[in-house]
Amino acid sequence: MRKWFVGILSVLMLFSLSLAAKVIELTLTHWGGDLEVQIIKEICEKWNRMNPNIRVKPLYVPWEQYVEKLSAMVAAGTPPHVGYVMETVALDWAEKGVLLDITPMMEKDPDPAVIQRLDCIWWRYGGGKKTLGTSVAAEVMVIWYNKDIFDQEGVPYPPTNPEEWTWDKFVETARRLTKDAKGRRPGEPGFDPNNIVRFGVIFGNWYMVWFPFLWSNGGDVADEAGKVPRINTPESIEALQKLHDLIYKYHVAPTPTQAAGLPSYNIALQTGLVAMTIDGQWSLQELGSMVKEGTLRLGVAPLPVLKKPVTGVIGTPLGIYAGAVKDPEVLEAAWKFYKWLSNSEQVIELIRSGLWQPTQNWWYTDPKYIKMWTETGIHPPEYKEAVIDYTFKYAKPAPTYYLKNFAQINDIMYQELSRAFNGDISVKEACDNIAKQIAPLLQGRYDRP
Repeated sequence: MRKWFVGILSVLMLFSLSLAAKVIELTLTHWGGDLEVQIIKEICEKWNRMNPNIRVKPLYVPWEQYVEKLSAMVAAGTPPHVGYVMETVALDWAEKGVLLDITPMMEKDPDPAVIQRLDCIWWRYGGGKKTLGTSVAAEVMVIWYNKDIFDQEGVPYPPTNPEEWTWDKFVETARRLTKDAKGRRPGEPGFDPNNIVRFGVIFGNWYMVWFPFLWSNGGDVADEAGKVPRINTPESIEALQKLHDLIYKYHVAPTPTQAAGLPSYNIALQTGLVAMTIDGQWSLQELGSMVKEGTLRLGVAPLPVLKKPVTGVIGTPLGIYAGAVKDPEVLEAAWKFYKWLSNSEQVIELIRSGLWQPTQNWWYTDPKYIKMWTETGIHPPEYKEAVIDYTFKYAKPAPTYYLKNFAQINDIMYQELSRAFNGDISVKEACDNIAKQIAPLLQGRYDRP
């Protein structure tokens, strides 16, 4: 009897040990620069030390190869468990079931770090009833400027309250900061627009520049239902014309040809070739390095206002890949890691570096948390009002968050607006061409019935 009991006990102990030793292995796919890659690696190492039974392996995939690589992994039945998703395919993949709808998970486990996030960064689909989650960070468009240039020219810094930063004030500021080889400003006798040594402002030709100004002026690419073109309305044309005028009427911004001869925006700002840049908050990572080196006195301001304050927000979606989490235990492990990685506190170094902005609401309202990510020595004194408050009050999601067929629509907009900003056609012609071409592509929104 005793031998029988000892035998049973041994079997039970071995079974318990086998359960205790079971390790679930997860894969996290991502892209990013050197800093992001290193921090993601450290984050996974930290997780693995804290969770020996759920091991996460980061898999870096270059941005330009990401969609192709992930598509191949999905097709082969070996998708990652958790990973970045390219913005242009995120909602399409969600509707096709490639990505998991996390709504049931949130209802079962309403973790504040998951559900209490900025409303503008959710990726919703299924008529708004489903979600793949949010972006890993909230990234808004702002104006960065070189304070030394403002001081040298005796020009006041831009206001941090967007209500006070009118378009006319912005244009006049850019004019006073622009000069040709003989030190003359636009509008002064003898000014040479073909020999400008410093531009007041520079901006890119892409949707995160277009849309904040379209919205600020009451324009948009389509109506609220996402089915009728509005890019050729007077409001939309006027907003884009104002950007065009910065180049060809006021000569405070470079033509595309002139811009091609300049270094990167951040280097141009540092070296005084431009005084202001319209760019994303993410630029602070590189600009912050210049601040630390003492080679740039950096300032930040909201975007100028046409009719109402607004900025655009964008950020890489983080999703759970449905094909990899069919086993309930694996799903539970993936959800646990997803929640952890989604908490801004776990990626604080990416936030403090200036690359990311937090996702949870309290990072924008609680002074304790605001200090955690802004007392770094690189965030300008104006950052609280010009970026944090600005994001919380005025950020609006880019159309890639909700508009069906936006990748194709964006390609058409880029082609036609490039022709306009190159001076080949008028802004009105470009908008009319866009409206005609995108009409068949406007098939509604993912986030509405």
